[in-house]
Amino acid sequence: YAGIGKGTFYDYFSDKEDILNEVVSLMFSDWMEVMIQKVGQAENPTQQLQVILREGSSLGAQFEQLMIIYMDVWRWSVSQKVSVEINDKFKSFLEENRRILTGIIRNAQEQGQLKLNIDADVLATSLIALIDGFCLHQMILKPDFDTFAISDKFFELLLVGIKNVM
Repeated sequence: YAGIGKGTFYDYFSDKEDILNEVVSLMFSDWMEVMIQKVGQAENPTQQLQVILREGSSLGAQFEQLMIIYMDVWRWSVSQKVSVEINDKFKSFLEENRRILTGIIRNAQEQGQLKLNIDADVLATSLIALIDGFCLHQMILKPDFDTFAISDKFFELLLVGIKNVM
């Protein structure tokens, strides 16, 4: 109970779609804020990638209710059951994450930490999909899904293939 009347509530939101739009905006900005803070603590681009994979995958637990909404918005977006505005926000969120990851990967390549022949866009897109999958698994399989252990092991295996060996 919010302590306000229905009429007052609709002074701020015109309809249910408007409410969902606001929830989606808050969800994406909260997630980005947490990730930017965590990535800022890493010392180099390779560590930033590990933080993104590890912490991004664990946010399913921290933001479990928002992850449920995220999955619903993803499903509605695919089936075109949301407004163009919400669909565009979802696409922008994914594109912004891909852009940030691609930049980190290219920075790691420039610093000689990762192989130069790695397609940064493909790797970034793959990591985003992996994070989504880890979050989903963590939410469904908790407490038996050790997100940190699995994401750390995966990153270790990934580095074998992409790390620049001098």
